[in-house]
Amino acid sequence: MGRDKIRFMKKTLLTFALILFGHIALFAQSPTSIQCVLTIDQISEAQPYDVDHPKQEETREIAANLITELGIVYDLVNQGNTNLSSHINSIEASVGQATVIGMNYSMFQADLDFIETLN
Repeated sequence: MGRDKIRFMKKTLLTFALILFGHIALFAQSPTSIQCVLTIDQISEAQPYDVDHPKQEETREIAANLITELGIVYDLVNQGNTNLSSHINSIEASVGQATVIGMNYSMFQADLDFIETLN
């Protein structure tokens, strides 16, 4: 009976260790893709100015640039690449442009918060 108890304890301990390592690996992963799921048109509609306003063209360009650069950053992070400075600088410049024109860029907040953790 002693051997059976030891085997049972070993199996239980091994199972526990596998479950624990699986959870650690799952929770250690960073976000894998851009969090903003809005289209350029939806971002345009979410602005404090009308869809026909002259600022919309610049808004669409800024949003497209943010989506592109954020996608690149997530891809690089997922590949373990740490050379992100040029992309982060581009994102910061786009946020600066958005601020100047009064663009609502809150739909990118989760992504921007993630970018902050990389600095």
